[in-house]
Amino acid sequence: MRLNFDEIKRITVGAVNIEQREDGIHFFKCTDKQTKAFYAFNDTLGMRSLTTTGIRLDFHTNSGTLAFRMPTGGVCDLLIDGLFRAQYKAGEGGAIKETVALTDPIGANKDTVRVTLAFPSHQVGTLDYIELDDGATVTPHKFDKKILFMGDSITQGHKTSCDTRSFAWLISNHYNADSVINGIGGAFFHTSIVDKSDFDPEWVFVAYGTNDWGRYPNDDDMLFQVRGFLDLVKEAYGDKKVFVISPIWRAKDSGEVMGERFHMRRRAIEAEAAARGFIPVDGLKLVPPVAACYSDTYLHPNDLGFSYYYENLRKIIDASV
Repeated sequence: MRLNFDEIKRITVGAVNIEQREDGIHFFKCTDKQTKAFYAFNDTLGMRSLTTTGIRLDFHTNSGTLAFRMPTGGVCDLLIDGLFRAQYKAGEGGAIKETVALTDPIGANKDTVRVTLAFPSHQVGTLDYIELDDGATVTPHKFDKKILFMGDSITQGHKTSCDTRSFAWLISNHYNADSVINGIGGAFFHTSIVDKSDFDPEWVFVAYGTNDWGRYPNDDDMLFQVRGFLDLVKEAYGDKKVFVISPIWRAKDSGEVMGERFHMRRRAIEAEAAARGFIPVDGLKLVPPVAACYSDTYLHPNDLGFSYYYENLRKIIDASV
C-alpha cells in the first residue's frame, strides 16, 4: 500500500514545513524567513538552507517490506530498530529507488520493526512515494524530548561517512528526541537568521563562531551580531534550556595557525551566553586537537571526532539537567 500525504506527514520528523508539489513531497528544516535570509547573503547559503538535514520518516510497522523513491537525494540512511542498516545512493537520473526487507540483522522476520529513513543532510531530498505491505500498520515513533540545533557545517555533519553520524544525530538518538537540525554549512551569527517555527523544543543548541572568524575581521562587529543573535534566542526560547557551544578546536584558517585572538572570540561567545542565563559549552573540551579526528585534518570532525563530540557533550548535558 502506498502512504498518502497525510500519513507521510504524521511520520515525518525534523521538518518545520512539508509541501506536496507536482514533483513530489518537499521537506524543510528552515522557515521561509530563514531561507530568504540565507539567500540574501548568497545562493550557496540559500541552497544549503533547503537541504534536508535531520529530516526523517520514523515509524513502527508490521510490514515485511519497505519501498520508496526519492526523485532527488544523493544519499539516504536506513535504520531498523535504531541500528544503521544501509546507505542508499542516487542512481541514474539522480533518484534513489529501493525495496527493502524489514528483517532483523540476520534476515529473520519480526512482528514489528521501527523504521527510520533519514533524508540527505547535504542535498535537497524529496519523496515520490513510500510503500508498505497491504494492510500493514503504521505508528509514528514516540519521542521523549524535543531538541533544536542551530549551527554551521559541523552541526550539519559535514564529511561524516553516514549522515546519521553527526553529533546532532547522535545526541537526538541518545535522548530519543524529536529534533530539528538546523545546520547550514558556512553559517555564522547574524540576527536575520533567527526565526521561531511551530516546533517547540525543550533544549536548544547554538553552535556558530568558526565561520565568523573570516566574516567579521573586526571583533566589535562580530560581538554586535553575537549579542543581537543571542538576544533573539532569549526572546524566543528564554524559558528553555539553551546550550551555546563555542567553536571547537581548529588548526588553521587561510593557512594561519589559530592563536589568542581566536580564543578571545571563543571566550566572548561563552561570556555572552552566560550573561543571558544560557549554558556555555567550551568547544575545546569536545573534540581532541588531533588531526586523526578531522576529515580535513583541521576543522570538520570525522566519525571518530563526532563520537568524541557526542560523548563529551552528553556529559555536559547530563550534568546540567
